[in-house]
Amino acid sequence: MFSESGTVVYVGQSRVLRTRLLSYFRAKGRRNKAARILRHAFRIEWEYTPTEFGALLRELRLIKLHRPHFNRMMVTDDWPRGYLALTGEPVPGLRVVAQSDYPNAVAMYGPFRKVFELREAAQTLAMLTGVRDCTIDDHQRGTATRKLWFADHDTSVSTPQTRRTQQSSGDKPKLVKAKAAVASRVAGCLRYELNTCSAPCIGRAASVAYTTAVTVAREFLEGKSNAPLDAAQLAMLDAANNLEFERAGSLRDHIARLTWLQQRLQQFHANVDRLTFRYHALAPDGGEHVYLVRRGTVRAERALPAEAADCAEWKSIADRVYSEADTTGADIPLHDLDEFHLVSSWFRRRPTEKTRTFAP
Repeated sequence: MFSESGTVVYVGQSRVLRTRLLSYFRAKGRRNKAARILRHAFRIEWEYTPTEFGALLRELRLIKLHRPHFNRMMVTDDWPRGYLALTGEPVPGLRVVAQSDYPNAVAMYGPFRKVFELREAAQTLAMLTGVRDCTIDDHQRGTATRKLWFADHDTSVSTPQTRRTQQSSGDKPKLVKAKAAVASRVAGCLRYELNTCSAPCIGRAASVAYTTAVTVAREFLEGKSNAPLDAAQLAMLDAANNLEFERAGSLRDHIARLTWLQQRLQQFHANVDRLTFRYHALAPDGGEHVYLVRRGTVRAERALPAEAADCAEWKSIADRVYSEADTTGADIPLHDLDEFHLVSSWFRRRPTEKTRTFAP
């Protein structure tokens, strides 16, 4: 549904289009969702998909593309949930967010129902690796400042800044050229003083060391490394041997939080790995529509081919989807988990549809 200006205000799907559309025109009342949508709709367009699964997938992708007002404002959840995001800014960081498609993220993990525990685990991972978990974002203000920078980067600018000086009480003020530092330096960073953050907010972090810390954190989140846990366990034993029992107790708590996070990440990756198959969905006319699913995302789709040439073409597509390595280095677009959750939910709610899935 489009507004008068042509903006998409709502995207929906239905197995019986006529009945669904009539329900909007019959809706009454200021608080009725359908009536509220229709008051803003000036034009309606529709398209057909061969299966219900395809309609849900198309609906999701259109919502992600257009961000309709009523689709966003009508989304509610009785249970809080959180996602752990690794941001892709010039100075990356860890952040707990509420949406599964956080715009600044290069990797997303979740959802997690226990948001408080997730925040504690994310802070622990940040402390043990030195990756920032603050909400300071890099941004440019005119020709002036950046909030985050590395110690080994040049902070000078060639653009002079004009300031007024007065040589003596009797002289007129005159303009003097002076260089301004790019970075807007803050008073300090408590986490840096506690040796739990590299502190790019005050320019203490070295770029190479910080990049290594981000790699360590990401490999832990992807289940490829236990380096933060191993380091914490060694530090705890060392503290206990030196009779630093308070520090050892604190490290024990850090280990417990990271172990909690690791166990749930293992469940997440296991679910991703299980969602790789061919799905032959039945169309209303009795035909079959094939979806090639790899690690929870639909990579290709078409009606079941019958002709020899079509079969050969489809086989080459399937070989490419399932055999070739992802050129981006990741099999699943972890910056956006909505499609993965749609596929997972479809088969969880409809167990009989699993019988129509086949090994790739």
